[in-house]
Amino acid sequence: MATSTLSWLSGGQGKRPGILYPHAQWWFLLCIVLTWVGFGHSYFAQIRTQPLLHHVHGALMGGWILTLIVQPILYQQGRMKLHRTLGRWAVYLLVPAIVVCVFFMIRSMLRFTLIPPFMVDHLAFLDVASLFLFPLFVGLGIWYARNIQLHARYIACTVMLLMPPALARAGLMSAYLRTHFRLNVNLMVGLMSFVLLMLMVDDKRKGKLYAAYPVAFTANTIVCVCANFAQNWGWWNTLSGWIKG
Repeated sequence: MATSTLSWLSGGQGKRPGILYPHAQWWFLLCIVLTWVGFGHSYFAQIRTQPLLHHVHGALMGGWILTLIVQPILYQQGRMKLHRTLGRWAVYLLVPAIVVCVFFMIRSMLRFTLIPPFMVDHLAFLDVASLFLFPLFVGLGIWYARNIQLHARYIACTVMLLMPPALARAGLMSAYLRTHFRLNVNLMVGLMSFVLLMLMVDDKRKGKLYAAYPVAFTANTIVCVCANFAQNWGWWNTLSGWIKG
Protein backbone atom coordinates (compact mmCIF):
# COMPACT_ATOMS: atom_id res chain seq x y z
CA MET A 1 0.00 0.00 0.00
CA ALA A 2 2.73 2.46 1.00
CA THR A 3 4.69 1.69 -2.17
CA SER A 4 1.72 2.18 -4.47
CA THR A 5 0.80 5.45 -2.72
CA LEU A 6 4.32 6.80 -3.08
CA SER A 7 4.38 5.73 -6.71
CA TRP A 8 1.09 7.51 -7.35
CA LEU A 9 2.30 10.71 -5.69
CA SER A 10 5.52 10.68 -7.68
CA GLY A 11 3.73 9.97 -10.93
CA GLY A 12 6.00 6.99 -11.42
CA GLN A 13 3.90 3.86 -11.86
CA GLY A 14 1.66 3.82 -14.90
CA LYS A 15 2.83 7.20 -16.17
CA ARG A 16 1.88 7.63 -19.82
CA PRO A 17 4.71 8.27 -22.31
CA GLY A 18 5.03 11.59 -24.13
CA ILE A 19 2.97 13.62 -21.65
CA LEU A 20 3.27 17.37 -21.23
CA TYR A 21 5.35 18.52 -18.24
CA PRO A 22 5.92 15.13 -16.57
CA HIS A 23 7.42 16.77 -13.46
CA ALA A 24 4.89 19.61 -13.05
CA GLN A 25 3.73 18.42 -9.63
CA TRP A 26 7.22 18.87 -8.19
CA TRP A 27 7.45 22.48 -9.41
CA PHE A 28 4.08 23.25 -7.83
CA LEU A 29 5.21 21.53 -4.63
CA LEU A 30 8.26 23.81 -4.66
CA CYS A 31 5.84 26.76 -4.82
CA ILE A 32 4.22 25.57 -1.59
CA VAL A 33 7.61 25.23 0.09
CA LEU A 34 8.59 28.75 -1.00
CA THR A 35 5.27 30.02 0.31
CA TRP A 36 5.94 28.43 3.70
CA VAL A 37 9.38 30.02 3.78
CA GLY A 38 8.09 33.43 2.73
CA PHE A 39 5.25 33.52 5.23
CA GLY A 40 7.18 31.71 7.95
CA HIS A 41 7.76 34.84 10.04
CA SER A 42 4.85 37.10 9.12
CA TYR A 43 2.14 34.42 9.33
CA PHE A 44 3.12 30.98 10.59
CA ALA A 45 5.18 32.27 13.51
CA GLN A 46 2.20 34.38 14.60
CA ILE A 47 -0.59 32.10 13.42
CA ARG A 48 -2.56 32.18 16.69
CA THR A 49 -2.90 35.97 16.57
CA GLN A 50 -3.77 36.24 12.87
CA PRO A 51 -7.32 37.30 11.94
CA LEU A 52 -9.73 34.77 10.47
CA LEU A 53 -9.54 36.43 7.05
CA HIS A 54 -5.82 35.61 6.82
CA HIS A 55 -6.47 31.97 7.68
CA VAL A 56 -9.17 31.70 5.02
CA HIS A 57 -6.94 33.43 2.46
CA GLY A 58 -4.03 31.10 3.18
CA ALA A 59 -6.22 28.00 3.07
CA LEU A 60 -7.75 28.99 -0.28
CA MET A 61 -4.41 29.80 -1.90
CA GLY A 62 -2.87 26.63 -0.52
CA GLY A 63 -5.86 24.67 -1.75
CA TRP A 64 -5.42 26.01 -5.27
CA ILE A 65 -1.74 25.10 -5.43
CA LEU A 66 -2.50 21.70 -3.89
CA THR A 67 -5.05 21.18 -6.67
CA LEU A 68 -2.36 22.00 -9.21
CA ILE A 69 -0.11 19.38 -7.63
CA VAL A 70 -2.76 16.66 -7.85
CA GLN A 71 -4.05 17.51 -11.33
CA PRO A 72 -0.84 16.71 -13.27
CA ILE A 73 -0.56 13.38 -11.44
CA LEU A 74 -4.11 12.44 -12.43
CA TYR A 75 -3.34 13.47 -16.01
CA GLN A 76 -0.13 11.44 -16.04
CA GLN A 77 -1.99 8.39 -14.76
CA GLY A 78 -4.70 8.79 -17.41
CA ARG A 79 -7.38 9.31 -14.75
CA MET A 80 -9.07 12.01 -16.82
CA LYS A 81 -12.56 11.68 -15.35
CA LEU A 82 -11.25 12.39 -11.87
CA HIS A 83 -8.99 15.10 -13.30
CA ARG A 84 -11.99 16.89 -14.83
CA THR A 85 -14.18 16.42 -11.74
CA LEU A 86 -11.55 17.87 -9.42
CA GLY A 87 -10.97 20.72 -11.86
CA ARG A 88 -14.66 21.59 -11.96
CA TRP A 89 -14.95 21.66 -8.18
CA ALA A 90 -11.83 23.83 -7.93
CA VAL A 91 -13.22 26.27 -10.49
CA TYR A 92 -16.73 26.39 -9.01
CA LEU A 93 -15.67 26.65 -5.37
CA LEU A 94 -12.06 27.78 -5.00
CA VAL A 95 -11.82 30.42 -7.73
CA PRO A 96 -14.84 32.53 -6.68
CA ALA A 97 -13.85 32.19 -3.02
CA ILE A 98 -10.28 33.29 -3.81
CA VAL A 99 -11.50 36.35 -5.73
CA VAL A 100 -13.85 37.41 -2.92
CA CYS A 101 -11.24 36.76 -0.23
CA VAL A 102 -8.54 38.71 -2.10
CA PHE A 103 -10.93 41.65 -2.44
CA PHE A 104 -11.44 41.74 1.32
CA MET A 105 -7.70 41.30 1.90
CA ILE A 106 -7.07 44.37 -0.28
CA ARG A 107 -9.73 46.32 1.60
CA SER A 108 -8.19 45.32 4.93
CA MET A 109 -4.72 46.41 3.76
CA LEU A 110 -5.97 49.77 2.52
CA ARG A 111 -7.80 50.42 5.78
CA PHE A 112 -5.45 49.20 8.47
CA THR A 113 -1.89 48.82 7.17
CA LEU A 114 1.04 50.73 8.66
CA ILE A 115 2.96 50.54 5.37
CA PRO A 116 3.81 53.97 3.86
CA PRO A 117 1.05 55.20 1.49
CA PHE A 118 3.17 54.96 -1.68
CA MET A 119 3.84 51.27 -0.99
CA VAL A 120 0.22 50.57 -0.10
CA ASP A 121 -0.78 51.82 -3.55
CA HIS A 122 1.99 49.74 -5.12
CA LEU A 123 0.94 46.53 -3.39
CA ALA A 124 -2.78 47.15 -3.77
CA PHE A 125 -2.35 47.77 -7.50
CA LEU A 126 -0.58 44.41 -7.87
CA ASP A 127 -3.31 42.68 -5.88
CA VAL A 128 -6.14 44.29 -7.85
CA ALA A 129 -4.44 43.30 -11.11
CA SER A 130 -4.22 39.72 -9.82
CA LEU A 131 -7.90 39.92 -8.92
CA PHE A 132 -8.62 40.26 -12.64
CA LEU A 133 -5.79 38.17 -14.11
CA PHE A 134 -6.32 35.12 -11.92
CA PRO A 135 -9.90 34.39 -13.07
CA LEU A 136 -8.89 35.43 -16.61
CA PHE A 137 -6.17 32.78 -16.79
CA VAL A 138 -8.48 30.20 -15.21
CA GLY A 139 -11.21 31.13 -17.69
CA LEU A 140 -8.81 30.81 -20.63
CA GLY A 141 -7.72 27.44 -19.26
CA ILE A 142 -11.35 26.32 -19.24
CA TRP A 143 -11.98 27.77 -22.70
CA TYR A 144 -9.09 25.73 -24.06
CA ALA A 145 -9.88 22.63 -21.98
CA ARG A 146 -9.69 20.43 -25.09
CA ASN A 147 -6.34 21.90 -26.10
CA ILE A 148 -3.95 20.45 -23.54
CA GLN A 149 -1.08 22.67 -24.68
CA LEU A 150 -2.95 25.90 -23.93
CA HIS A 151 -5.05 24.53 -21.07
CA ALA A 152 -2.05 23.42 -19.00
CA ARG A 153 -0.10 26.60 -19.69
CA TYR A 154 -2.88 29.02 -18.75
CA ILE A 155 -3.58 27.14 -15.53
CA ALA A 156 0.14 27.12 -14.69
CA CYS A 157 0.23 30.88 -15.23
CA THR A 158 -2.07 31.36 -12.24
CA VAL A 159 0.79 30.36 -9.95
CA MET A 160 2.87 33.28 -11.25
CA LEU A 161 0.28 35.59 -9.72
CA LEU A 162 0.33 33.86 -6.33
CA MET A 163 4.08 33.69 -5.75
CA PRO A 164 5.30 37.35 -5.52
CA PRO A 165 3.78 38.02 -2.05
CA ALA A 166 5.59 35.00 -0.60
CA LEU A 167 8.82 35.74 -2.47
CA ALA A 168 8.77 39.40 -1.41
CA ARG A 169 8.46 38.35 2.22
CA ALA A 170 11.31 35.90 1.75
CA GLY A 171 13.33 38.78 0.27
CA LEU A 172 12.94 40.63 3.57
CA MET A 173 15.48 38.18 5.01
CA SER A 174 18.06 40.27 3.15
CA ALA A 175 19.02 43.41 5.10
CA TYR A 176 19.41 45.35 1.84
CA LEU A 177 16.02 44.38 0.43
CA ARG A 178 14.44 44.99 3.82
CA THR A 179 15.40 48.67 3.52
CA HIS A 180 14.53 48.85 -0.19
CA PHE A 181 11.04 47.43 -0.09
CA ARG A 182 9.90 48.72 -3.49
CA LEU A 183 12.98 47.23 -5.13
CA ASN A 184 12.26 43.95 -3.36
CA VAL A 185 8.68 43.84 -4.67
CA ASN A 186 9.74 44.79 -8.20
CA LEU A 187 12.41 42.09 -8.19
CA MET A 188 10.00 39.37 -7.11
CA VAL A 189 7.27 40.33 -9.59
CA GLY A 190 9.95 40.73 -12.26
CA LEU A 191 11.23 37.28 -11.39
CA MET A 192 7.87 35.86 -12.49
CA SER A 193 8.27 37.64 -15.83
CA PHE A 194 11.72 36.08 -16.11
CA VAL A 195 10.31 32.61 -15.41
CA LEU A 196 7.64 33.15 -18.05
CA LEU A 197 10.32 34.31 -20.48
CA MET A 198 12.31 31.13 -19.85
CA LEU A 199 9.17 29.06 -20.42
CA MET A 200 8.68 30.89 -23.72
CA VAL A 201 12.26 30.11 -24.70
CA ASP A 202 11.69 26.47 -23.79
CA ASP A 203 8.55 26.35 -25.95
CA LYS A 204 10.41 27.94 -28.86
CA ARG A 205 13.24 25.48 -28.46
CA LYS A 206 10.76 22.60 -28.61
CA GLY A 207 9.35 23.92 -31.87
CA LYS A 208 6.26 26.03 -31.12
CA LEU A 209 5.53 29.12 -29.01
CA TYR A 210 2.02 28.91 -27.60
CA ALA A 211 0.07 32.06 -26.72
CA ALA A 212 -0.35 31.46 -22.97
CA TYR A 213 3.10 32.40 -21.74
CA PRO A 214 3.46 35.51 -23.96
CA VAL A 215 0.04 36.70 -22.77
CA ALA A 216 0.98 36.15 -19.11
CA PHE A 217 4.46 37.65 -19.62
CA THR A 218 3.04 40.80 -21.21
CA ALA A 219 0.36 41.22 -18.54
CA ASN A 220 2.74 40.57 -15.64
CA THR A 221 5.41 42.94 -16.98
CA ILE A 222 2.94 45.77 -17.64
CA VAL A 223 1.45 45.38 -14.17
CA CYS A 224 4.93 45.29 -12.59
CA VAL A 225 5.88 48.59 -14.25
CA CYS A 226 2.54 50.35 -13.76
CA ALA A 227 2.39 49.54 -10.04
CA ASN A 228 5.26 51.97 -9.50
CA PHE A 229 3.18 54.89 -10.80
CA ALA A 230 -0.32 53.97 -9.58
CA GLN A 231 -0.26 56.46 -6.71
CA ASN A 232 -0.19 59.34 -9.23
CA TRP A 233 -3.22 58.22 -11.25
CA GLY A 234 -6.59 59.71 -10.49
CA TRP A 235 -8.54 56.68 -11.68
CA TRP A 236 -6.54 54.43 -9.40
CA ASN A 237 -7.08 56.72 -6.38
CA THR A 238 -10.81 56.65 -7.14
CA LEU A 239 -10.86 52.86 -7.44
CA SER A 240 -8.76 52.26 -4.32
CA GLY A 241 -10.94 54.72 -2.41
CA TRP A 242 -14.03 52.76 -3.46
CA ILE A 243 -12.41 49.47 -2.40
CA LYS A 244 -11.43 51.01 0.93
CA GLY A 245 -15.06 52.03 1.45
